[in-house]
Amino acid sequence: MMQQETVNGTPSEAVRKDILKKYEILDTPPDSSFDRITRLAALLLKVPVSIVTLVDSDRIWFKSKHGLDVTEVPRDPGLCASAIYSDGLYEVNDATKDARTLAHPMVTGDFGLRFYSAVPLKTREGVNLGTLCVIDKKPRELNNSEKEILKLLAELVMDQIELQLEAKTAMRHHHHILNTTAHDLKNPVSIMPLLADLIMENKDNPAAIDDISKQIKDAGRRMALTINEWLENAVETSGNMHLRLETFDFVELTEGIVNANRTLAKNKEQTITLDVGPKCMIFADHRKLTEVVDNLINNAIKYSEPGKEIDVFVGEIDGKAILQVSDQGQGLTKDDQKNLFRPYTSLSARPTGNEISTGLGLSLSREIILAHRGKISAYSEGKGEGATFIVELPLAEEA
Repeated sequence: MMQQETVNGTPSEAVRKDILKKYEILDTPPDSSFDRITRLAALLLKVPVSIVTLVDSDRIWFKSKHGLDVTEVPRDPGLCASAIYSDGLYEVNDATKDARTLAHPMVTGDFGLRFYSAVPLKTREGVNLGTLCVIDKKPRELNNSEKEILKLLAELVMDQIELQLEAKTAMRHHHHILNTTAHDLKNPVSIMPLLADLIMENKDNPAAIDDISKQIKDAGRRMALTINEWLENAVETSGNMHLRLETFDFVELTEGIVNANRTLAKNKEQTITLDVGPKCMIFADHRKLTEVVDNLINNAIKYSEPGKEIDVFVGEIDGKAILQVSDQGQGLTKDDQKNLFRPYTSLSARPTGNEISTGLGLSLSREIILAHRGKISAYSEGKGEGATFIVELPLAEEA
């Protein structure tokens, strides 16, 4: 739930408008689920006009209307703009005699409004987005049963708004999982054709073929693990990251990933130099940290020109496990460094070998590192000056 600024205990107008935007309902196409409710309100309460309104900054927009042709009216003056500040039913029985509405254009003009009753559309956070209102051109008063009907119909409207937001959130989560899986599968898939070429080049070298076969096996294992995790994540709640924690050597993990990426680097005539300290034991999710290390090294290869060097350090510094990946690539601008870990962000650097980039890798890496109570950062002197990515993780606690 968002932090709410209040005025006399009521969320401020700025907070209310922010929450309205979150629902992504303004200026959406007509929806029969809302239209049925407005028709039902008009039928049950015997009124000519029924509207689902949403109160924007300077207008009152109609998500659904029965008995009107317009789709919005100015907010000031506005009956609905007043009704959203009510805790419950807001009613004007005779607009020509009510001080709140005497000068309202819909009362004094050709429309001839006389009766108005509305119930705020209240979110789970207690914020009113708009109203379900009914209008008549003759004075009247709702009885208790009719008031209860209007309240129940307003609740149905809000239920529908909430359901639609939940559906959009679920769809985004589904797309996020698919993009994540595609990204995780991309690296092992891309390396397999290169390894196959190496096998053909080393037909008479059994030792080399054994080593290449191990790399193919490792890539296949990583793909299988990714697919299995995707199947499990498909039923997880959005925003939750499930970690399978175990104690292992971060140095050994990094060495394996560097060796698995040497073929990609060699294909671009690049050199990877690995500097390791002694064993560096951490309590973490082995597969997810494999994704992070693989992504950082793969990015260094991807965004560096052929012939450049990539330096990798892994070890313990000041009581923390440290991974540092430095390249001589295209570097990071100030704007790049501000947006570096945001999903789907386009940075100034471009892959130098026609590789594909989803814009998700660094965002996912950050999520994984934060879930491990760690830190990931980047440093660059600027465009064309290369970049260094640093991962810090807590060490495993000794028994």
